[in-house]
Amino acid sequence: MNRIEITFKAVGLVICLLFVLFSSQNQLIEYSIFFVALTFLGIPHGAIDHLTSEPEISKKGFLTFLISYVSLIACYLISWIFFPIFSLIAFLLMSGYHFGQTHFINRPVQKSAKALLYTSRGIFFLLLILSGDFELTQEILDPILNVSSLSQYLILILSGSLLLTIIVQWISKVKFTRSDLFELLVLAPILYFSPLMIGFIVYFSFWHALPSMISEYKFLKRYPNYNTVKKFAAQLIPFSVISLIGIALILILGMNYLNTSELILVFFILISLISFPHILYMDRFWNKATRTGRF
Repeated sequence: MNRIEITFKAVGLVICLLFVLFSSQNQLIEYSIFFVALTFLGIPHGAIDHLTSEPEISKKGFLTFLISYVSLIACYLISWIFFPIFSLIAFLLMSGYHFGQTHFINRPVQKSAKALLYTSRGIFFLLLILSGDFELTQEILDPILNVSSLSQYLILILSGSLLLTIIVQWISKVKFTRSDLFELLVLAPILYFSPLMIGFIVYFSFWHALPSMISEYKFLKRYPNYNTVKKFAAQLIPFSVISLIGIALILILGMNYLNTSELILVFFILISLISFPHILYMDRFWNKATRTGRF
């Protein structure tokens, strides 16, 4: 873990602790932190999938990539319209795998163990975040799924999830590091007691997006077009801006018809749409880069 990553993760922990200790109910501060982190880390880390897929991509290759990317988004949108519960569960499982994968960057993991190891770790942290502010979670998910009956089983679910991810890592013969212990023993309870939006954005931005972006830079800096931070950052801008403008316009339109919790649900659905192809391309990138030692 490099110094930049450590610094940003420390900042994320301080943000969470401030909300936990002072129980701030100021939603303006909460949403401001959320959107700043989303704008500079969350969205940009997925804005160069075309380059991690093919660093020296041609115009024809880029067009093919774009058609494939948009087609995947369209298919998932159709799934959300006709099969919302299935799409929600699929999003949680995909996100669990994708987030969990970040915990094991640059660590040897047997191919047969990857799916369960990554998913169990990511799902554990997602469940922590969703359970810690369960009233808001219920309110957000209510248009799709009634989860109120789960409230009495939350401790059991979290305990089982923690035990599962520990057992899976042990069976997978992946050595427990100080980072693993810190995340499971320190980060986990801090995220649990944080407000939902703060817990999610700190975990998403500082424990997932930032390490992902660092791995992308390490891979791409071998190529002259991306071999400085300035050149790399310039590549993040176009699709980040397009994504942010698109999300903002839809949310602004929705403000006329939806309440706050419904807007949050729409926001996460929008994030899931752009996450679906990103998860597929990023998984292929990490597997290829790890296999060839190109980080």
